[in-house]
Amino acid sequence: MSLKKNFGKSTVWMSTAASGNSLISFVIFIILSRLLAPEDIGLVAFALIVVELGKIIVNAGFSQAIVRHTEWDERYAATCFYLNLLLAVLVTAVAFWVIAPLVAYYYDTRAELLVQVLSIIFLLEGAKAVHEGKLKRDFNFRAIALRTIIASLLSGTLGILLAIQGYGLWALVWQQLLNQLLITLITWYSAHWFPGWHFSFAHSRSLLRFSAPLTLAQLVSNLATKIYEMLIGILIGPAALGFFRVGGRVLFIMQEIVIKPFEQALLPALSRLNETQARAQATLRVMRISAYFTFPIFFGAAALGPEFIQLAFTDKWAQSGQVMTMLALGIAPLVISTQVNSALTASGHTHYVMILAGIAFALNCLLGFLLVPFGIVVAAAGYALRAYLSIIFNMLFFKKIFQVGLLQQLRVIAPTFSAALIMFALVQATKLLLPTDWALGLRLLVLAGFGGLIYVLIMSCIFRHETKHFLGESAAMAPTKAKPFIHYVQRLLRLA
Repeated sequence: MSLKKNFGKSTVWMSTAASGNSLISFVIFIILSRLLAPEDIGLVAFALIVVELGKIIVNAGFSQAIVRHTEWDERYAATCFYLNLLLAVLVTAVAFWVIAPLVAYYYDTRAELLVQVLSIIFLLEGAKAVHEGKLKRDFNFRAIALRTIIASLLSGTLGILLAIQGYGLWALVWQQLLNQLLITLITWYSAHWFPGWHFSFAHSRSLLRFSAPLTLAQLVSNLATKIYEMLIGILIGPAALGFFRVGGRVLFIMQEIVIKPFEQALLPALSRLNETQARAQATLRVMRISAYFTFPIFFGAAALGPEFIQLAFTDKWAQSGQVMTMLALGIAPLVISTQVNSALTASGHTHYVMILAGIAFALNCLLGFLLVPFGIVVAAAGYALRAYLSIIFNMLFFKKIFQVGLLQQLRVIAPTFSAALIMFALVQATKLLLPTDWALGLRLLVLAGFGGLIYVLIMSCIFRHETKHFLGESAAMAPTKAKPFIHYVQRLLRLA
């Protein structure tokens, strides 16, 4: 199977997995948000920040190292595995005896036990990282997708039952633990690999040279995205963090569905390309095709955020709708930054990824300290502003390594960005014209349909070449069964 086919198939499978996993976790989150106070949600959210950051250290970039290694090497893989386990034990101990007491002291005493219980996840994560890398290098994204859906369904069911029975925030905790356990077990089974008793100090030094800057970059990058939540929790309180987390939760799920699959499938695809120019062109093509449907989705989410939050989470969470609008406006730059980071990683320039993460962290710290005291809506606007400021550095580094000019990079996304921005403005204006006595559900349907129609008309009439390119690339990567539908759309729009 060609690299393009592998990439297209892998992206479909990862999108399927992300959709299934996100849908189940979102149902759980809605149930808990209706049963719990914003303060309770804030307590769980802070504990999960610790878990998410710790998982980055546990993985230590070893999964990516397995993916980009030229050939599968048993000794190399076993060395990765045992280093992963060692890191997992260390991170678990630090989280249990050091981080949890610090969280209790600086944030809330009730969050200490949550962090300690959830630290079990680090051991489970460390046991599967290399196996997951093997699945990715083999383009076995079908197994990754199925394991994610199965684990999400079973653990999600448990979470719903516990929530209904009154377990409150602990329903989410136990759902997280069962989900991680199932994913680890299924990953081991799917990889068909058991680590031998091998360990190479030469391989370990090579691994650490590759993974250390990448891990630091990922840690700083994630810390940069979490610093707002941490500052909100510490400076304003758990209730404010609860409102902020609800506003961002929908967007996180949408990113998992429409952005992350491209990122995960792009790294192994780029790692198979040997020429710098080939990697650059492949990255631009993925950037262009993902922007076509990513931009309207997130600009649409920005326009419909307040109505959606009120409908799904009730009026109790109305303030989160404004947060969602601000955060959604800052998602567009991620289409560039995620693809650039994959290209830099595949080319071995992980130190540049680390520098970019440091820049994002510095900007978030600066804007966070300045804006968080003014409230969560202003803080969310600052977070969106940071995304546009930091993307300048991503584009400059991409130009330096791959010799692709800034204007060429901008031309790749300019048509879709312009169309999505126009759509956002028209939907916002339309809100003022709709009758105020319409039900929220009806308003959402009308506005969403209007926004989708506007975007399609703009892309079909004004940016026809962009639509022709998108359909052509989609037809080349799509499964055989989907091709007739794409060809029908091409004929319908006279773009064949």
